[in-house]
Amino acid sequence: MSILSESGSLQPLSHTSIRDRKEIPNIAVFLKRTGLEFLQIIFGARAEGCLKYHSDITQSEIQISDIHAVDLTAVGTRPAIIAVRGPLSWQGQGLGGGAVEGRDTKTGNTTFNDLLTGSVAFSCISREGIEAEQIAHIVFNSFKFFRPILQQYGYFSIKSLNVGAESLIEQEGSDDKTTVVPVYITAQIQDRWTLSEKTSRVLQKIIIDHMCNV
Repeated sequence: MSILSESGSLQPLSHTSIRDRKEIPNIAVFLKRTGLEFLQIIFGARAEGCLKYHSDITQSEIQISDIHAVDLTAVGTRPAIIAVRGPLSWQGQGLGGGAVEGRDTKTGNTTFNDLLTGSVAFSCISREGIEAEQIAHIVFNSFKFFRPILQQYGYFSIKSLNVGAESLIEQEGSDDKTTVVPVYITAQIQDRWTLSEKTSRVLQKIIIDHMCNV
């Protein structure tokens, strides 16, 4: 998806943070971070006592974070949504299947434009099975119904949504049991970049030099 600028030229869809509208050039980071920020806003709008999210973990009724930033001690005391990014794949669209959008005859620069398909798993965790299912239901419906809003921030499309099976996790040596219900989101993100003729010539020289020295 591209947008039409005031000059009438096509511009790529920008990838921005929902929270501060700053550009996120890394597609892998964008896919997961935007999903987390989106869910933090959704749960932040809920009433007190109804799984309301606060940025202050000591006040929050639910933890929503990346797998690398999760507070494991907090998971045992309150529900959580933990994000884990899956594979990111290249589609190879455009001219010749090489994602080529076009070449500027004046500068020799080549512009590439492609759609990357990536997935994120949001594990909805609670000590109560019904609560874990309810959290997963909210996550699933939020991505389904607010899809047009997410597209404004850089999601090209949401290809699929799936709620996985409920699973029970038992901690060894403890009577505590935790229920996990995963929600899988698969989305397409536009990736657009330009290769300058100067860079191309430098790369060719490096390759030629390497071949000559082998």
